[in-house]
Amino acid sequence: MKAAYITHYGQEQLTLGQLPKPSVTQPKQVLVRVLKASVNPVDLKIQAGKLRPLLKLPMPLILGNDYVGIVEAIGTAVTNFKVGQKVLGRISKQSIGTFCDYLVDQEANLALLPPNLDLKQASALPLVGLTAYQALFDKMQAKRGQSILIHAGAGAVGSILVQLAKMQGLTVITTASQRNHAWLTTLGADQVIDYRYNDFTKVCPPVDYVFDTIGKETLLQSFEVVKPGCKVVSVAGLPDAKFAKAYGLNLIWQGLFKLASHKITRASNKADAEYEFLFMRPDGLQLQRLAELVVTGRLQIRVAKEYPFEEIQAACDYVATGHADGKVIIKLTD
Repeated sequence: MKAAYITHYGQEQLTLGQLPKPSVTQPKQVLVRVLKASVNPVDLKIQAGKLRPLLKLPMPLILGNDYVGIVEAIGTAVTNFKVGQKVLGRISKQSIGTFCDYLVDQEANLALLPPNLDLKQASALPLVGLTAYQALFDKMQAKRGQSILIHAGAGAVGSILVQLAKMQGLTVITTASQRNHAWLTTLGADQVIDYRYNDFTKVCPPVDYVFDTIGKETLLQSFEVVKPGCKVVSVAGLPDAKFAKAYGLNLIWQGLFKLASHKITRASNKADAEYEFLFMRPDGLQLQRLAELVVTGRLQIRVAKEYPFEEIQAACDYVATGHADGKVIIKLTD
């Protein structure tokens, strides 16, 4: 099968070539013929080797996390899907790879494609949708009447979280450049802060939650606006010792993450607030809920461009610029 892969971490250009077609080897596995996939910044981090402590992946390594496709075969214990059905999913972390003709995933990671859901939107949804969903409902457990600051609200994750937070009845504050203010207001943002000309710590009122996709100083400054006893959730900050322990990393890695995240811990303690690093997980049931929200028009997901498989390197380069207005899609087959 055709695939886009790397043979070592730090490889700058993807290799486009032929790799063996996978097959179902476990009772709860599903073989999917991939129609479309999408590119996420985390794909580039994996390519660079930045997630090696968290992901033990063999080489050659096919990149990609999101997909929409057609079920080709199922394991003996699969009960929710049938051959020929269209599905979408975020592939298991320990067996990533969606930039290819075929993949094998666990049944629990898949959602059935609603009949009227566009394939581009379906392939764009899983990783960013699940990240936003798990931040709001799993990590924050946000409730009606509370408030949230979402950094980079015009980004793929941020824009979904703006909408989910508003559906949940939160007061939504976000940061974005001026050109995205009107759009974010239509999505449900109550206040949009132009990060180019305003210091958010000076204009954002105290909030119950902060969601960070930027890291570094933005993450540290976020503790200046979160209320005591409340929470900052980040996908861009460093994991801390608490996360490392919960993730099952050994004591050495727990100690290293404790040292590396000491500035975050200090800021958290000073603010009397909690810090949570989010490393989202595949979840077919959550994804099904998100897909239904999209198909009913309650949730918008913006697609920037679609590239043919042969131009996948250009797609990754475009995502690397950080200026994509929406998700970038890879077309594997018709």
